[in-house]
Amino acid sequence: MSETVTKNDAALAVLEEVLWAARRAAEKSKDDQGQFASGLQAAYYDVLSVAFEQAGLFDLDPADFGMQDFNPDSMLSPRKAA
Repeated sequence: MSETVTKNDAALAVLEEVLWAARRAAEKSKDDQGQFASGLQAAYYDVLSVAFEQAGLFDLDPADFGMQDFNPDSMLSPRKAA
């Protein structure tokens, strides 16, 4: 590990990438149908909403981890009927 990057900084970078991966996957699966897709969407919502709740407990702004324009509750909108 680089001397200029602390373990804490590295952990934050990893967390940010995990959150972005979850967000991208959730957005990609939003229009999928079926029980599996519904369960997958719920899992992504759980991961992202817990991250936002924990950030709030530590007075972190979602912008601190690259999520300033995202609200996990937006994932709760009804699915489009096929």
